[in-house]
Amino acid sequence: MEAKSLPSSRNTASEISATGARYLEAIYYIAHEGEAVRPSRLAYWLGVSPPTVTGVVQRLRDQGLLEMRADHSLVLAARGVAEATSTVRRHRVVERWLTDEMGLDWAAADLEAGKISHAFSDELVDRILVKLGVPATCPHGNEIPGVPSPPRDLVNLAELSQGLRAPISRVSEVAEHEAPQLLSLLDQEGLRLGVDVEVIRSAGSEAVTVLRGVHRTALGLGAAEAVWVDVSRQDPAAARRDPGAL
Repeated sequence: MEAKSLPSSRNTASEISATGARYLEAIYYIAHEGEAVRPSRLAYWLGVSPPTVTGVVQRLRDQGLLEMRADHSLVLAARGVAEATSTVRRHRVVERWLTDEMGLDWAAADLEAGKISHAFSDELVDRILVKLGVPATCPHGNEIPGVPSPPRDLVNLAELSQGLRAPISRVSEVAEHEAPQLLSLLDQEGLRLGVDVEVIRSAGSEAVTVLRGVHRTALGLGAAEAVWVDVSRQDPAAARRDPGAL
């Protein structure tokens, strides 16, 4: 069977150490969640000391992979973007393979992909992607770099208007890394990608109730902010229904 053509995933940046790749990948994830990437944030993400971050960041800057702004936030230079994108692509494709073909759950697939994806060549990753049918996202709905993705209008559950029903489309990469128990909870509660949900809020509450049909799950605001639905695919009928009647 003829393989589908894919956008090139070949890495054009210079070879860097495994440690440098981890730093660039972390910066990519944090920045894509809309956060400013500061050395202290990076140290927390990677579980290392601030002095360690300072040393590695300086080496990456010297290699032309990273830049530091006047406010001390970190941004990827063009070459750093190429390196990080290649790393993220491998990780997310391997995650899909581990869930779709090997039967691992979300949390286990993310953990294992972090251990083994660095050993996968770009050529092997492309072949796995084609074998899986060229999915646009990882198992948690984060886009796979280089793969065309349909447009989405994403809103997190903490901001979803009460009474609207829309399908779960993405789980925050930051929450995935820092709160893996959330992935297990979502899986146990049947709150998976493509599942239609609504939310109910109680005045003054620090939680939201997520409705999946008649099934209810309470999520703290932090967890609710990490789960995103696609309101471009919302159910108009749900907006006319009183959620209190469920």
